[in-house]
Amino acid sequence: ACPFSGVCSTEAFDVTPYAKGLAYFLLGHPDVQDFGRKFKVAFSGCKGEACGLVNMHDMGVIAVKKVENGVEKRGFELYVGGGLGTVPHQAKLFDGFLPEEVLLPTSQAISRVFARLGEKKNRNRARIKFLVAQLGIEEFKRLVLEERATLPKDPRWTAYLSEIRELDEKPLRPAGPLTDLPRSEAFNRWYKTNIWHQKQEGYATVTITLPLGDITADQLRALADISRQFTNGTIRTTVDQNIVLRWISEADLPEVYSALEAIGLGQPGAGTIVDITSCPGTDTCKLGISASRGLAGELRQRLAEKSHTMDEAVQNLHIKVSGCFNSCGQHHVADLGFYGVSRHSGNYTVPHFQVVLGGEWTNNGGSYGLAMGAVPAKRIPEVVERLTGRYVTEHQKNESFKAFIQRLGKVQVKNMFDDLTRIPAHEEDPTLYTDWGDSREFTIGDMGVGECAGEIVSHGEFGLAAAERQVFEAQVFLDQNAYQKAGETAYASMLKAAKTLVEEQFYDVPNDP
Repeated sequence: ACPFSGVCSTEAFDVTPYAKGLAYFLLGHPDVQDFGRKFKVAFSGCKGEACGLVNMHDMGVIAVKKVENGVEKRGFELYVGGGLGTVPHQAKLFDGFLPEEVLLPTSQAISRVFARLGEKKNRNRARIKFLVAQLGIEEFKRLVLEERATLPKDPRWTAYLSEIRELDEKPLRPAGPLTDLPRSEAFNRWYKTNIWHQKQEGYATVTITLPLGDITADQLRALADISRQFTNGTIRTTVDQNIVLRWISEADLPEVYSALEAIGLGQPGAGTIVDITSCPGTDTCKLGISASRGLAGELRQRLAEKSHTMDEAVQNLHIKVSGCFNSCGQHHVADLGFYGVSRHSGNYTVPHFQVVLGGEWTNNGGSYGLAMGAVPAKRIPEVVERLTGRYVTEHQKNESFKAFIQRLGKVQVKNMFDDLTRIPAHEEDPTLYTDWGDSREFTIGDMGVGECAGEIVSHGEFGLAAAERQVFEAQVFLDQNAYQKAGETAYASMLKAAKTLVEEQFYDVPNDP
């Protein structure tokens, strides 16, 4: 659930108790024991913010209210079939207003349909997004409603609704305003980016920035003490790897900052361009291709050095990095996203990152970015410098980064860093043949089972990724009115994809189409 549920001024209502009710209902339920793979659910109190990032989940709900016969009723917009990874899908609207009392039986019916019809053998396609795409949302909905009608009545479907108010958090200290006393410049920077005023007057939430999502055991113990001192002891984590303290009296903010600063957790920049999300990448994940944490750390350091003088147009952009195309770093929904790939140069392998631009973090991850081409890992900081610089000088009034990228078009954007894609010989620049934070010559020979529960990256995944790159090239040729090249490249893409799928079953298929 959204970490600001219950204190957000734009939410329809607090979704926390509904998330807890559904989690405890499904946990251990017989109807969820036969999925091909995982099933992720997100709750959001608002539609326009990032909140629960509903659009990228297997099942997502957004709180809504409506009035019937003078009575206010609670319900949810229900979405199914979202997901990132190699083949990203936007979730489809299942119901525009699902009454709160049928949330649990509908979720149970969805689970049954997924367990019965979802893929079991091929783990790469064992997610509900593929089932929804295969059946179509209308047929999927028909099957779910048909299944729901057969379910035996379960008192747990509505029992938790009588206890909803029991989860309301209570403040530990009385509300109070922040005094007008002079503050340090460090406090002011932290206050500007890390404080969010609650809908309850006199209280604020504090976002604790965790660079690369890291926190030590000693810091956690100290943070627990701080939470007990200033709040009721509740701490929430965020999807972008930070921690949130809620119900902080605004009068206590200077004292809270001092306590956090003393344990190394007083850094500013939450939700800004320096607050970069990264998956573990090659540090610990066997699926990692490129060093996502190494790149994220380098970008953070460079951007933080000039954050005080950075143009406001780029301060609130989002950068997200994944070590491979499974999108554990959420690169699809970033303004500037990167995911690890590799390219061959002679007898060497060069670490690269595919550049994905124009994703939408708001509107619950409302749209995904477009892959613009792969660049050597060591040149990604220059890509960021060029893109942000161009955005500062050329964006129109109130134009988002997504709209800016769409206005420029694929050709202009690709030309912006096309020169950076060329790889010099190893003897000319050996640094390009190493990854961030690792002086050894780059290799992908140690790939295996990954933290995201995926399997070893199959040959088919690489083939489909290559076909996707050819689709992009065909689109570029089409924009340039090079119709013959566009047609040839599109045909080559279809041929590559078809051959890849055939090779999944018959590895010795000949190259002759």
